[in-house]
Parts: sequence; C-alpha cells; structure tokens
Amino acid sequence: VDDGNEVCANCGKQGSDTVKLKKCNACQLVKYCSVECQKAHRKQHKKACKKRSAELRDETLFGQGHDWPEEAFCPICTLPIPLPMEDHSTISCCCMKEICDGCIVAAQKRGMFDCAFCRT
Repeated sequence: VDDGNEVCANCGKQGSDTVKLKKCNACQLVKYCSVECQKAHRKQHKKACKKRSAELRDETLFGQGHDWPEEAFCPICTLPIPLPMEDHSTISCCCMKEICDGCIVAAQKRGMFDCAFCRT
C-alpha cells in the first residue's frame, strides 16, 4: 500500500525529489534508494520476494486464459470435458446435452441405461 511515506527498505532513507526510490523488479513490494541497498537487503528480502513474485507470475498466467464455452463442461459433474470432446463424451439426442463418458459409465453402473441427464 502506497501511503506516501516511501522509504528505502534497507537504510530507511526517505524518498524525495533528489532520492528516487526504485521498486524491487521481482515482487514490487519494497523500494530501494540504490543497487547497493538492494544487494545488502537481499538476504532478508529473498523469501518474501520469491513468494510474491510467484504469486504475480500465477496471476499473470491465469489471467491470460480464455473462458471456456458452456458446452465444454459436463452438465452433470460440471467438469471440463477433455479435448477432443467427441472422444470423451456423447451427445444425447433427447436433450441435446453433451455428457462426459465418466457420468455415462456412473449412470450405467447404477442401472440407468437411458439418458444420464434427462433420464428419458
């Protein structure tokens, strides 16, 4: 949180017009007045830095994903149907739902040999 009281994480020097503080490139959590201060503080900062940089990387990676269409999910178990979908699911003619093979097998084990979704 930027509260306006920016100080170097190592030496505590206040940021100003003459002292420009730079963020840690990896985690963006702390600021330093110089490369020397950054190097001196590295041992103390390393663990938190690695954790936060991993979080930032995950946010970036997961934020790039595309939304899957509703048809890509089984309407019974709500899990995504593996690709290619035609090899791992069946479309029921009665309700026009694409149901994963796992739900079809589970329904057949319970003695339901009709449509696993609408049961007709």
